Amino acid sequence: MIRAELEKLARHSAIYGVADVVPYLINFLLLPVFTAFLSPADYGALGILLLFGVLAKIFFRSGLDAAFFRIYYEQKTDASRRLLATTLFGAALAISTTLFVSCVFLAPRIGSFLLGEEFPLRNISTWVILVALDTLLNSFGFVPMNLFRIRGKSKSFTTMTLFRSGINIALKLAFIVSGWGVAGVLWADVIASMLFVAALTPTLVGNLTFGFSWPMLRGALHFGIPKVPHGLAHQVLNLSDRKLIEVFLGLSATGLYHIGYMMGTGVKFFLSAFELAWAPFVYAQADGKKTASAQLTLARMATYGFAVLAGCGVLNAVFGRELLFLMAEAEFHPAHRVIPVIVLAYMMQGLFALTSIGIGISKKTTYFPVITISAAVANVILNILWIPRYGMVGAAWATVVGYGVMAVLGYWFGNRHYPIPFEWGRISRIAIAGVLAFFVSTLAPVEWIQAVPIKLGASLLFPAALYAFGFFRKDELKWLGDRLGG
Repeated sequence: MIRAELEKLARHSAIYGVADVVPYLINFLLLPVFTAFLSPADYGALGILLLFGVLAKIFFRSGLDAAFFRIYYEQKTDASRRLLATTLFGAALAISTTLFVSCVFLAPRIGSFLLGEEFPLRNISTWVILVALDTLLNSFGFVPMNLFRIRGKSKSFTTMTLFRSGINIALKLAFIVSGWGVAGVLWADVIASMLFVAALTPTLVGNLTFGFSWPMLRGALHFGIPKVPHGLAHQVLNLSDRKLIEVFLGLSATGLYHIGYMMGTGVKFFLSAFELAWAPFVYAQADGKKTASAQLTLARMATYGFAVLAGCGVLNAVFGRELLFLMAEAEFHPAHRVIPVIVLAYMMQGLFALTSIGIGISKKTTYFPVITISAAVANVILNILWIPRYGMVGAAWATVVGYGVMAVLGYWFGNRHYPIPFEWGRISRIAIAGVLAFFVSTLAPVEWIQAVPIKLGASLLFPAALYAFGFFRKDELKWLGDRLGG
């Protein structure tokens, strides 16, 4: 049973992974072009605008996308599912349109607050409007994209994601090379989102109906509204360091940190793909019941998920410096110092995603704001204390602490309402093996010709250490042997 579920989860994760890996690889290969045409200050501005965009998305959606995903599983008829989709899509569209109009009128003030006087106010106001417009457009996409995940149509989800990403990357390249700078990046986002929404429209319309349900909306808001402060705090934790680095060190330092942060998020290849497959798997497996078989399956899957996440993290941390030096201009090379620290932060985020599932299963979403606000407060305080003293490395370590707080609290609250027997002994072996492999890699010299063979050996030490520590069970070794040999 567990092996069949593992194969299913792995299959969907692999398909979802394509949606993340391919665009990231293309963007990575184009990094020499982007860093040649964009300055560290430009990257700093994009980092700040990214913060504004993700915060705007939280308000525009108001948690209705997450509520749709969770409540859909409770609907027993096709008619009720269509009514749910219609109700939540209509509510989200009304909210996001209102907020977009507000952003247009307040664009100069928002722009001045975000970027000060580093760029002309007219340019900044236009950038704010473009980010808000992109956020509005994406309000049309959450129903069909969630339906792809719910119905196990990972290929459809990935196809649409690649369609949007392909257009986005092509337009960015054309606009940046043409000298459009920051505006080119933002216009590429908007145009790609327009075409993405157009492609999703048949799926959206095909799942809507006539009518509106206030009880459904109230239930969705009850589930989703706590996601708003949760999302805000999460993004403060995730992105506020850019703004604080700008305050203490300047916009160019923010640009360096943004590049290093991006290079450290290669581990998201697996994490993002796994999370897309993990949520529907969890809800379908548990279905609100505290059965021993469901809890055992979820615990075992969490162990496997963390093992693969750790393996990806080791590769990202070990080779991040060499990849940055290879692909970016020399003025961006100091950013390599934050890469392994950011990898560790995302390992903590992955642990949170794996061990906090009891909160979603039991629908105790009011815990999410408590968790993320606690983490965000710790993160901001440490950023204020550490950035002036340790620079962008201090900001990276503050992110680690923030996600660590989330992981601890997420596990604590989740297990109070839906206990899962997580295999902490095996998870500890994974962590120790990863730390050991990275430590060995730090012994490599700076010259990449000499460093790469040593780092390859350090990476191979990770699975070897897992085996030496007794991580693998006999049945798992046999299963792996059958798959590798077959």
